[in-house]
Amino acid sequence: MVHLPPRWKAPRTDDLRPGNTGLQPVSHLESVRFGDRGRQARSNAVAMTRAVVVAVSAAAVAPAVPAAAPAESDYCVLPDHSQQSAQTGAYLIDTASSLDWIHPNPPPLMREPSASERLDFAGFPNVSALDVAGPHGAPAQKVITTFTTNVDQVVTLTNEAAVSTDGGLRFGPSSATPLREAPIQLLDGRFFATEYYPRRTGPHTATLGILTSSALHDGESWVRSEAVLRTPGDLLPGGAAHGVPIQLADGTILVTVYARYSDTGAYQAEVYASRDGGRTFDRRGVIAPPEPAPPPSGSPPDSPPSSPPAPVPGSAPSPAPGAGAVAPATGFVYNEASIAQTVDGSLLAVLRRDGGRFSTLHQTRSADGGRTWAPVRELRFSGLDCVVRGVAPKLLLTPGGLLVLSAGRPDNWLAVSPDGLGDEWREPRVTYHNRDGIWGTHGSSGYTGIAAVGPHRLIQVFDNCKLPGVRDDDGLLNETACPAHGRFENGGWYAIKRHLFTLTPPASGRLDLAAMRRRGELEVETTMRWTARDRRRTGPGGALDGSTGYWSSAVARGRGRYVLHLDRPHALTLIGLSLRPGHAASARVYVSGNGRSWGEPIVTITGRTDYALRYDSLARTARHVKIVTEPSAACEAEIGKSCSMLNEVELYAS
Repeated sequence: MVHLPPRWKAPRTDDLRPGNTGLQPVSHLESVRFGDRGRQARSNAVAMTRAVVVAVSAAAVAPAVPAAAPAESDYCVLPDHSQQSAQTGAYLIDTASSLDWIHPNPPPLMREPSASERLDFAGFPNVSALDVAGPHGAPAQKVITTFTTNVDQVVTLTNEAAVSTDGGLRFGPSSATPLREAPIQLLDGRFFATEYYPRRTGPHTATLGILTSSALHDGESWVRSEAVLRTPGDLLPGGAAHGVPIQLADGTILVTVYARYSDTGAYQAEVYASRDGGRTFDRRGVIAPPEPAPPPSGSPPDSPPSSPPAPVPGSAPSPAPGAGAVAPATGFVYNEASIAQTVDGSLLAVLRRDGGRFSTLHQTRSADGGRTWAPVRELRFSGLDCVVRGVAPKLLLTPGGLLVLSAGRPDNWLAVSPDGLGDEWREPRVTYHNRDGIWGTHGSSGYTGIAAVGPHRLIQVFDNCKLPGVRDDDGLLNETACPAHGRFENGGWYAIKRHLFTLTPPASGRLDLAAMRRRGELEVETTMRWTARDRRRTGPGGALDGSTGYWSSAVARGRGRYVLHLDRPHALTLIGLSLRPGHAASARVYVSGNGRSWGEPIVTITGRTDYALRYDSLARTARHVKIVTEPSAACEAEIGKSCSMLNEVELYAS
């Protein structure tokens, strides 16, 4: 969502996102479970909201259909993924049959919803893949998709969540949840998420709702508290904590916020840092301040204007979550931002810029943990000389080391940075569209979520139709972005869907070590057996589970020894290793034909800091592979004074 300064007139509807005053808070430190009291609270809120919607929509007339948008030669027109999936060398593969519904569940049988079914609102999704422990402590994964269930307007925010335990293949029915944004797992074992709207409490302070769940609850029970945000600027009301938080190796939690200040009255993208586990956040840096350059003129906006939502007490007028923050009259603003730690440890930010004909995407980088940022530049696709349109960017560094960008509007799309740095974006492809042939931004809101569901696999979630707003002048539904005219390719359902993508690994011939171990084709001999009650993913299997989460690792007090005994010799070509994520670590790799004679190491790693798997050539035929991890200092107190980790290992053979 993007907020508007009071002097601003109506935002363009294609730049609006679900607008709400914020989560209706559960009581302080109250525990809320999917489907428990939250279900009833949501039911009551939605019943009231839908009753209002039914009343206002009964008299609503079909919105005027604007003329088709003129051709815009400066802007990128992306091909569908289906046009490229059969080509060799693609980074995104195996998608032909992966499209599926998350909500409604079960999927509807009819192409178009009835009038009452159109009131089952669902939009602006997010997704997380959480490392949990399954039966008998076996590594497991819980994929949580959250989405908004209210109109795109300043009303009580309601959300639902659907859960998958099979890597995003199938989701169960959704139920009420306090989550709006996607949760992450912290180093202390808690799952952590922020609410969307900060609340200004003074000229330099605001509060932000925080939701946490213990590792033992696996993201089922959420406790709410309020964090204090502190900023040196003269803060004005409004803004949002948009994007997925990240945690640095030293424990610092970073959240991105866009806020506005009295000196400009315009929004800017910022990063806030917490060193106390999420109780307080201080502004660490300004990612991108407003730009004074005048916007281009002479071109119509993406879609006809609509009135901005009414302000809530103590806040500035703000667009709903699907709306854009409109720029100050003299230039551009940066609002929705996504940050990710890339393979070299630097922070990359991709941001939405508003103020021109369309929302566009820009990027910048920080080499000092978010304190300072390079000048913002346009995000460009390799080999394409065009401006990239988009809203609500999401970044994901996959365990295999690819950096993936997800965004939308128009449509929904993905792009890949093969080296994991984000300096070059390749293979931009539309992954889902719901077009009506009338207006380029009709259909999906373009708000997406992505998460890794394996070392070389990801899930992307998106909505089918942008949620309606409510018109200020008469209180009727504003369905400009998704009119009920029966012309959409995939119907006029307010629905959440998903795609699963297999990402091309660094070489062919990947050995599925975890499956081989289950079948008895691989034996692991190791000294790396440290574990604890709250660290159920640690142990020998942690290095083979496909996750680069910090505590999904094989851990040793001091030096570690991890030996893979294969059932037969293999012509090994490549080894992928992630050692102690975010910390300098050293290791040596040996191979042997008989498991007794090892010779000299064929790979030596010294003081390397990993944020994903990194790959080294082997070019040896062997049956046994030994990895020796050297001890490092500054380990977690629960482990001891020194420790070593094998976070993940992969082997490839011809």
